[in-house]
Amino acid sequence: MQRNDLSRRAFIATASACACAGCAPGFASESSDASESSGNVENAAERVERLAKEFRDPPREFTILPFWFWNDALDHDELARQIADFDAHGVHGFTIHPRIGLPEDSGWMSPKLLAAMRFALEEARKRKMLVLLYDEGMYPSGSSAGQVVAENKDYAARGFTRVKADSEVAKNPPDDWNYVVELANAKGEKFAIFDAPSKGVIRGLHYIGDESKRPGEFSPPAADLLNPGAVDTFIRLVYQRFYDEFEEFFKDGTVVGVFTDEPSILGRGPVRDMKVGNLAALPTINRYLGYDFKPYLLDLWENVDSESAARRKAYEKAVKLALEEIYYGKISQWCVDHGTYLCGHPESSSDVGVLRKFQIPGQDIVWRYIEPGAKAFDPKHSMMAKVASSAMIHNGARRNLNEIFGAYGHELTFDEMVWLINWCVVRGQNMFVPHAFYYSLRGPRLEERPPDVGPNSPFWNDYARFANYIARLCWLNADSTCVAPTAMLVDSDFATTWATRSLMRAQLDFNYLEFRSLAESRVDSNGVEIRDARYRTLLLPPGANPTKEALETLAPAIAAGRLVRLSEAAAKVDGARTAQNDDEALAIVRELSGVDVKIAAPGLRARHVVKDGVDFYLLANEEEESIAAPIEFAADDGSRKAERWNPWTGERAELAREKGDRVFTLELAPRQTTIFAFF
Repeated sequence: MQRNDLSRRAFIATASACACAGCAPGFASESSDASESSGNVENAAERVERLAKEFRDPPREFTILPFWFWNDALDHDELARQIADFDAHGVHGFTIHPRIGLPEDSGWMSPKLLAAMRFALEEARKRKMLVLLYDEGMYPSGSSAGQVVAENKDYAARGFTRVKADSEVAKNPPDDWNYVVELANAKGEKFAIFDAPSKGVIRGLHYIGDESKRPGEFSPPAADLLNPGAVDTFIRLVYQRFYDEFEEFFKDGTVVGVFTDEPSILGRGPVRDMKVGNLAALPTINRYLGYDFKPYLLDLWENVDSESAARRKAYEKAVKLALEEIYYGKISQWCVDHGTYLCGHPESSSDVGVLRKFQIPGQDIVWRYIEPGAKAFDPKHSMMAKVASSAMIHNGARRNLNEIFGAYGHELTFDEMVWLINWCVVRGQNMFVPHAFYYSLRGPRLEERPPDVGPNSPFWNDYARFANYIARLCWLNADSTCVAPTAMLVDSDFATTWATRSLMRAQLDFNYLEFRSLAESRVDSNGVEIRDARYRTLLLPPGANPTKEALETLAPAIAAGRLVRLSEAAAKVDGARTAQNDDEALAIVRELSGVDVKIAAPGLRARHVVKDGVDFYLLANEEEESIAAPIEFAADDGSRKAERWNPWTGERAELAREKGDRVFTLELAPRQTTIFAFF
């Protein structure tokens, strides 16, 4: 496959295959390609100068790729004008996102919509801009705006529902219900369980009714994402159609990936009290469980006995594994086969395992999930950035993304936007899909998941500075090795926030390591090595359940005292150490992993990466008090050259010091970042 130089740096696959099933084979950087092809070996000074030049003027691949809401009648001249405006303001790419407000003659995959997409792709190619294609009209993904179900009504989303066994509906169920089993609860009450349509929908592209009077929305039926036939139909209608229509743009690198958006098994607004899964999917779910769950289906609604909660959790994990196999696995393999990359994000912020199917794993910060203050460590969502960046590291990818700013409301400020970007990058993210740039603000479009964070925002005139700031930080987090010697061990279906606030406020960085990834790791008495990651401390939080195989793999590290249970609530493991509280956990982490950044500043977050032999420390003041404190870095022995690199300007400043002096003074205002470099 031939690609232009721009996308070759960004996304071309190399021969070094990713160990995870279904993934594309890793990503190569321009710098490694250049050194191999030229045969030249840079000296240290030349290498630093090259890095500094890239930092000042980062390659265009590190641009943001905002959702561009196509939400009104599309005019080619206006499309061209907006693309040129993006480019002029430092935004060198976009994600084509058909959105509510399109007229019906520009429906999903209609000739008119595809013609507009082709025009936008041609304009992007002229300007050497990058494009992501969005795989649905509108979301959640997987239904092709109802076309999957239109082809076959049996492909509509389904789930399990229960009714009293002696009820009239149990005796005379609807024609589209399938009887599964009758079970009794702990009180002896009998229930008939059926597989039934979920009646779930997705958001559609067209308003219904008078736009001046809060119009309704067309809501197509959701497809059954646990049905291989339905998923194959979705791929044919969307992914293959994209390729058939736009093959040249895939091949020349203008299209760098396809974005899938929080696919939902039941769809939006399903039947009340319905549970995920269905009769056809049950054999696959049972395969992951290792037993037939049919006799225990009532556990999905209530505790029938003392084992119900554990069985319910195991079932939910098995359902996610089935979705990973049937939906994500299929679209991921299509992307590999067609030389492009699956990106986007799953439904849950805590989903870990499914991200192994993404060549660009991602998450999303929307609905004010994360905010300055206490919500920086929100227990439901604050794992998301680390989840995505950890998947990038362990799965051998170069990039991981965040769909960011969505539905934060018109009150979202520029200062908050900067804080959110900083929150993500100091946790390892290096690609951003802002939600959203609006094609039109006419009528109700202004209020559709606001705000516009691009051309219609009050800070658009200064946007290039912001875009370049983001690009520099993304450049730093790409093609570099993260130095975080602590791993939080987690199951495939859930990443915890247990102890993470204390770790990050103590500048003790970590990554999430899925138990399944241990099979791809090297484990000995020094800890775990996987790809470029080296973990000397292994934390086991409550709720994580290591398999027998995982414990066997970890045996040398456990024997060396490197597995630490975070409280007595964590799974019992012979030979593991136990931290009774966060202070004990921090002491053990410092003992086993060492101290990389030494400072008395709880508001500081730190990320250490090594890029082409240079140690970079990204420091972010995440809280509301200014920092002025002595700081030391483990990578600095006192003899190396030290500089501060400014991500807002791209400038470097040498830090003068006496030989052997390792202590610097860090002064950092609230919500600001800086970079220390040692070489």
